[in-house]
Amino acid sequence: MNTIEEFKNWEINLPHTQAPRIGRVHIGLVQLSTDHSLEMDWAKLLGTQAGIFSSRVYYSSEMTPEALDKIASGISEASDLIAYGLPMDVMAFGCTSASIIIGEEKVAKLLTKNRGDIPATNPWTAAQAAFKHLGAKKIAVFSPYPTEVNFPLYNQLTAAGFEVCTLGSLGIEKDTDITKISKESMMSALDQILPDSGADLVFMSCTNLRVLDHIQEIENKFNIPVVCSNSAMFWHAMHLTGHTAHCPGYGKLLNL
Repeated sequence: MNTIEEFKNWEINLPHTQAPRIGRVHIGLVQLSTDHSLEMDWAKLLGTQAGIFSSRVYYSSEMTPEALDKIASGISEASDLIAYGLPMDVMAFGCTSASIIIGEEKVAKLLTKNRGDIPATNPWTAAQAAFKHLGAKKIAVFSPYPTEVNFPLYNQLTAAGFEVCTLGSLGIEKDTDITKISKESMMSALDQILPDSGADLVFMSCTNLRVLDHIQEIENKFNIPVVCSNSAMFWHAMHLTGHTAHCPGYGKLLNL
């Protein structure tokens, strides 16, 4: 065969039908270029209940309000790149501190700008919803952030009606260093801030914090519910689509 016309006459045209979308919750996720932990954590939670479709937005890794605010300029474009032509059920933005600095409503609008009328979440919105779901009013906060990020975190929690009874901070200044925090350091910090705090719950902030695997152990040791950014956002993404996240072994929130 020397021509495309000869090839057309030779090839066999086959009929086909189209199957519906895979029957599980579809979550569109915009995460940071510096995040090393969120995908690994969610891979453990998804099972057959949800599928994750993601892209990334540039972040300098500097833990300052100014650098975090700049992330906003890339969120919509990153959202547009997610699985073109495939409808999502919910959109998620994977940065707790940027959601605090940029603002929850603005993040939601940027995420869904070209995605239609679907819900959106982020770790900060999700964490607050999780606190209410668990009936917690007094919150202990474990933060890897510097003071300039912790102050708006504190202010927004108190403005939302929660009592921040203690806040322990590691003061880390680069996002890529947060993922390197050891389990031993987290346990030692909780030993310092939780006893006699009167907290109903401990929030361990940051999607880059590798704490998901230790939540059950922490809950057993301190007899207190643990919410981390990655557990909260998965729970909330499922909740917003009318589903209950069920992930045994990852703490009370994901195993109610």
